[in-house]
Amino acid sequence: MQAYDWKEVYDQLVEKLKISRLPVALKYYESREELEKVERIRMPSTFFAPCMIINQAAQYGWTVACLVENIHADYCRGIEGMFQRDKKWFSGGIFKGAWFNDPEQAAKHHAALACLPCKYVGFAAAPLASNRIPEPDVCILYLNPAQAFMLLCAYQFDQYEKLEFTFVGESTCSDSWISTMLTGKPKIGLPCAADQKFAGVREDHLLVSMKPADLRTAVENLSKLHRNGLRYPIVSNSLTTNMWSPGGLPKSYEGY
Repeated sequence: MQAYDWKEVYDQLVEKLKISRLPVALKYYESREELEKVERIRMPSTFFAPCMIINQAAQYGWTVACLVENIHADYCRGIEGMFQRDKKWFSGGIFKGAWFNDPEQAAKHHAALACLPCKYVGFAAAPLASNRIPEPDVCILYLNPAQAFMLLCAYQFDQYEKLEFTFVGESTCSDSWISTMLTGKPKIGLPCAADQKFAGVREDHLLVSMKPADLRTAVENLSKLHRNGLRYPIVSNSLTTNMWSPGGLPKSYEGY
């Protein structure tokens, strides 16, 4: 994997998208010994959800481990590849009478979840710009819809592909960084209840996950969009503005 100057990437995200939360580098480990080698890693001694650990990096700037013994429930361990999902897990019992009315619907939800293979002891999360995880498995950004739109359009700039996103229900991790880990594609997740209640994610934020090389490409292409007059923040015109008035649409729209 190519190593990048993540401080430069972060600076460009601040300049071009005015991001307010630190992008996070995430890396999974099959060996605790290797995880503990991460510079200035904090080793928690209490129970957290994975989204809380990631937001300790995004909001506090900490470099933190998320170990199997620190995760509060087998439900999350199973998604994160730290628990061998069994009959009890697939029953969806944890959500019966909460997110679903009957066991069958809860089980369907669990069967639909994107989950990592069970081979990890934990992951490390750090601010991307710290370069403490120089070769992350996945990068996570908390963005508003307009910022997410511009970043993903920049990703498509040189090599277009249609991006597809999922909504599994409660469990943003499955829709976002876990799906990126499994597919290699950028993903968007709506902040779930746990994100908002325990991890401090704002209700107007989206979670965007990308592979490191794709994030680097998107950030480079933001400058190209900028030169074309497509920038964040997207300037809003009046609802009664003539769309062909100066400054309304790019010149390339003319004749179409």
